[in-house]
Amino acid sequence: MSKRLATSAFLFLAVWISGISGGAAWAKGTPWGANYFPNVPLVDQDGKTYLFYDDLLKDKKVMIDFVFALCDQGCPLDTANMARVQKLLGPRIGKDIYMYSITLDPENDTPQKLKEYAEQYGARPGWKFLTGKREDIDAVRDKLGQRSDKETHANAVQVADVASGRWIRIPLAADPGYIVTEVNNALYPEWSVGKKLKSYANAKTSEIFGPGQVMFASRCAGCHAFGKELLGPDLMGVTARRSPDWLANFIAAPNEMRARKDPIALELAKNHKVLMPNLKLTKKEVGEMLAYLQAKSVPVPAPAAKQALMTADATGAAQSGALAHDHSQHDRSQHDHSQHEHAQHDHAQHDHGSAQE
Repeated sequence: MSKRLATSAFLFLAVWISGISGGAAWAKGTPWGANYFPNVPLVDQDGKTYLFYDDLLKDKKVMIDFVFALCDQGCPLDTANMARVQKLLGPRIGKDIYMYSITLDPENDTPQKLKEYAEQYGARPGWKFLTGKREDIDAVRDKLGQRSDKETHANAVQVADVASGRWIRIPLAADPGYIVTEVNNALYPEWSVGKKLKSYANAKTSEIFGPGQVMFASRCAGCHAFGKELLGPDLMGVTARRSPDWLANFIAAPNEMRARKDPIALELAKNHKVLMPNLKLTKKEVGEMLAYLQAKSVPVPAPAAKQALMTADATGAAQSGALAHDHSQHDRSQHDHSQHEHAQHDHAQHDHGSAQE
């Protein structure tokens, strides 16, 4: 597993940092203001120039991450999850909270390329993708604590109420609902006061399929679902459409399959704007992912249907019972748990975005 992915997934906790690193700072007269941040010009995907501190940070509530368009490791997962977060925050983005994705590759990421990149992920107004001169990007990176090279940078989002000096860092491998909760906690500490919140004890539980479910949740759910198409193809029935060997090879190294001109891999690349990255999975992890895809591809019968089948079998009428309860004739919207809404309660839907078909 790549160093970059491992760095992001080890904790699903927000790390409170003082300014950019250290303890919490609620500061009157915060030191992380005009005298700390460089006021260099950056250009967004529409070609408009902004001064980093005066225009993008001063007195604003912001979310900042780093990406580059040619990244084939963690950036696609990060950006897919940021898109889910933007959707959850809705009209607050661009009005109350501002989202910035800053390139680590300004030599190649022109405003036009960033515009195309933003469109791939369905970025909405209020989310700026920023580039600039190398020295200006590096000055911003340094003050935000992003000093590693572009291939190993931390895939986390930094959330700040710049006026108060309150900053946190949240791993982008986290569930988007969790990220939104931590954003609210950081930017609006009083948001839950007086509200009656639902208890986790009353949350619905979902089927447990094993370790592949956890991997899918943290690395794939940003791009894939079962029963509908997201950024990547619908995975319902994928184990019936593709051979086990092909699926194993594609999950393990989709970039190599495309390089070898595999016709199915090229067709998927043609039909879907976001290419599946190489997740550097081990053979064991690939096997666990395949087991999960198989389990999710088979509709789960309703309890009444299962009981009827058991009764029919017990009376020696298995064949007639099977005909009477042909699951292919059932209303899938009622009986297929893969069609249920997982975004709120299924921990298998915790952030990620790959394992494309």
